[in-house]
Amino acid sequence: MEPSVKLCMGCMNELDSNGRCRYCSYTDDIPHLQSYLAPKTMLDNRYIVGKMLSYNGEGASYICYDTVGKCKCVCREYMPDTLCERDSRDQSIIVNPDCLAKYKTFMSEFADMNKTLSRMRNLGHIATAKDMFFENNTTYVILEYVEGVSLKKFLQSNTGFLTWEQVRKLFMPLFTTLSIIHNAGVIHRGISPENIIVTTDCELKLTGFCISSIRTSNTGLMPEFYSGYTAPEQYSSLQWQGTWTDVYAVAAVIYRILTGCMPLDANTRIHNDTLVEAARVNPGVPRHISRVLSKAMAVRGEERIRTVNELVAALFEQQPVHMEHPKGATQTVPIQHVPRQTSKDSSVETQKKPANKAAMIVGWCVLAAVIILAVVLLIQLFSASDDDGSETSDKAVDYSFDEYDDDDDDGEYVYGTTVATPSVTTTDEESEWGYGSIMPNIVGMDYAEVERRIGSEFTLRPDYYYSEVDDRGYVKSQGIPEGADYDPAMKNELVLEVCAGPAKIPVPDYSGYNKKEYLKLLDSLNIKYKVANEKSATVEVDFVIKTSIGVGSYIDVEKGEVLTVTVCDGKLTTKTTTTASTVSSDVNGTGQSDVTQNSGEAPVTDVPNA
Repeated sequence: MEPSVKLCMGCMNELDSNGRCRYCSYTDDIPHLQSYLAPKTMLDNRYIVGKMLSYNGEGASYICYDTVGKCKCVCREYMPDTLCERDSRDQSIIVNPDCLAKYKTFMSEFADMNKTLSRMRNLGHIATAKDMFFENNTTYVILEYVEGVSLKKFLQSNTGFLTWEQVRKLFMPLFTTLSIIHNAGVIHRGISPENIIVTTDCELKLTGFCISSIRTSNTGLMPEFYSGYTAPEQYSSLQWQGTWTDVYAVAAVIYRILTGCMPLDANTRIHNDTLVEAARVNPGVPRHISRVLSKAMAVRGEERIRTVNELVAALFEQQPVHMEHPKGATQTVPIQHVPRQTSKDSSVETQKKPANKAAMIVGWCVLAAVIILAVVLLIQLFSASDDDGSETSDKAVDYSFDEYDDDDDDGEYVYGTTVATPSVTTTDEESEWGYGSIMPNIVGMDYAEVERRIGSEFTLRPDYYYSEVDDRGYVKSQGIPEGADYDPAMKNELVLEVCAGPAKIPVPDYSGYNKKEYLKLLDSLNIKYKVANEKSATVEVDFVIKTSIGVGSYIDVEKGEVLTVTVCDGKLTTKTTTTASTVSSDVNGTGQSDVTQNSGEAPVTDVPNA
């Protein structure tokens, strides 16, 4: 940018010769919140920060100008205001000492999420990260600036709702993008009309990615919920979240667009679910679309459509024209009426009816007697076979169905033109997986959740792999294919391909961490470690002094590289003439210690809290 060019801090467009903006009403005398960056702040010697666009419990977003790329951008600053505050003298972040560990953990999650999104720059329907850097004791992410308006404003300025054909064209590219994001292990958790931008090319772009704790209750951060679009499980930190969480939000957005009415808040539906189907609100909504949206917005996650791919398949599948009959009812075939004959022929037929009726009754009686006799003979035959010691079992029943239809949810198996209902009693846990003897699809779930749900029915054998894309604990494949029959009593071995996290992990900063907190952080990152004790004149007792690998440098966990963590075990006084005694424990606290005595002092033992 030329030094003579002056920019409007409200829209980053060039000011006119009078210093006024022709595009917005922003002026420099408009006050800003003191807890956030002041307009005209320079970051990384490259980005000029403008006015604040939005903020939540994770941080704030500002419009900014890239002086190198010569373009508008959006700067996202990590600043959880419940854990820190800003120093008014130099714009740096001052962290509450009691919240330091939580502050750094959330910042690491913030950086990892945006690193993953930065690898998806080829996706045209999300605002991805272009740059990321550390400054002012926090992390900044530079996002592309999307020209357009939010879907919320777009609907307000138009008719308020769209037809299904319009929605289908708009959302198909977004569905594809969201599926790719989910495969990379990123869950949005905040999909709503406010976070979807309608561009000047009439395309949709998804924005507003945040860490999971911002969109979950009781995490220590100020939660950000979107009434009507936030899934029920987000209102409790005890509920499991996943791809189905975003499925709920997307379905709620489509419901709002098709009906013109915001869906009932999920927190209310948990206690009193009175959500009206979309087709009843707007009769112009196709019936099968309305049913799919209701399924995708089920209050219980296990009853909901699980993935975006399943949602797309359900929305766009061809709906066959057929007659629906009540479950368990037999199909009635209409009687073909023969035209009445002439009066002469009719009198002849009337005379024949009694004789024909008598003959029919006799015939049926004979047939019934034959059948009864055959059944008696068969019973005697099988009874004799059992007495001879032949291997038979009255429990072994072979059901051979020509046709099988499992579309019904009540356990009915439909074949031919009759209905057979097995008398099987299932618990809530079994009904979540199916019928208990059919292998569910567990790909994409967390390994801990798999252990909780079906660990008692299988001998689980995880086959770990390392990945920069998949989340730690992500199940990539299952040894027993989905839909296969199994016997829970047999404890079959189930091999699962499970992600162990990245192969190389940057060593986290230990500043301000005591031993217990830092080792817990290393455990959460899957980093192996040893603990060494050393006296220090500057570091408090039981706090980390140093690590064998520098902070920010990568440690190869795939190759089993071990990090040595040196912890202060006492104050170093002027009387101490030699290095303090050192005790190194085995990797991650096996209880075996190697004591190295470097002075005449008695060794100090230490058992690491892994």
